[in-house]
Amino acid sequence: MKVAVIGTNGLLSDCIGKYCNTNNHELMMYGLDIPVRHFFNSFTQINLAHQDLDYQAILNADLIVYAAGAGIQSNLKENAELIYNLNVAVPVKICIGLKTNGYSGTFVSFGSYFEIGENAENHCFDEIELLQSQRRVVNDYSVSKRMFSRYITSVEMPFITRHFILPTIYGENEAAHRLIPYTLNALKTNADISFTTGEQVRQYIYIEDVVEIIFKAQAKIIPSGLYNISGTETYTVKELVTKLFQVMGKPLTESVFGKTERSDTGMINLQLNGDKLYSAIDYKPQTKLIDVYDRY
Repeated sequence: MKVAVIGTNGLLSDCIGKYCNTNNHELMMYGLDIPVRHFFNSFTQINLAHQDLDYQAILNADLIVYAAGAGIQSNLKENAELIYNLNVAVPVKICIGLKTNGYSGTFVSFGSYFEIGENAENHCFDEIELLQSQRRVVNDYSVSKRMFSRYITSVEMPFITRHFILPTIYGENEAAHRLIPYTLNALKTNADISFTTGEQVRQYIYIEDVVEIIFKAQAKIIPSGLYNISGTETYTVKELVTKLFQVMGKPLTESVFGKTERSDTGMINLQLNGDKLYSAIDYKPQTKLIDVYDRY
């Protein structure tokens, strides 16, 4: 199988690259920087915000994965124009270009359960509920993700389009400031540590499980559509931090909570219902944090 990945050196694109290496898939990479954590058959340096893809070169890919984007890393403080460009305008342009040039394979893209918006209800949202949510969202990233989800589920293309909604993904190569590596690194180095009140409920899934799902969906040739990838575990932030302290054998004091603020605290409870997808691919991910925390 020939796989094209648009976006390089992110957590998701890296893991897809490693999967393709392991399974002997031909791999075409497109992005700003050359991939450093996996092998590839070809690399095309491209600034998606200013340059167009060479569609003739990518048309023979069986699977095209759009893994580029902006705004997910809050610490980068990316401007709104870049966020809407990479999360909406560029993938829309790519879809139109693929259609115009007669692409007949599969195009995969990703949304986020932040599209649900501010919610305190203990409820697992299915695809329709997420797509129709009008709950308040507080950042351009969430708005941009809503916009593309509505586009890709409304447009008819002559190729397969699978749009996966992601919960919180984690893995040993994720950015150091994110919750799990931040906590583990602080515990290993005895550094000062601080968190929000820790009441936010989030679903978590290991990155390798996400990639396994993408390729199982490809193997099963499931139809175009929106598919929730629900997490294997659900924790409040405080519960997750407590678990990490326990596995590292460190004492936890309540004083570390309530010292920081985040813009997403109004999104108290974010959960996805993944029954539609897991039934279609006859697979449900099982990896737990306790199984892989020592890979960090």
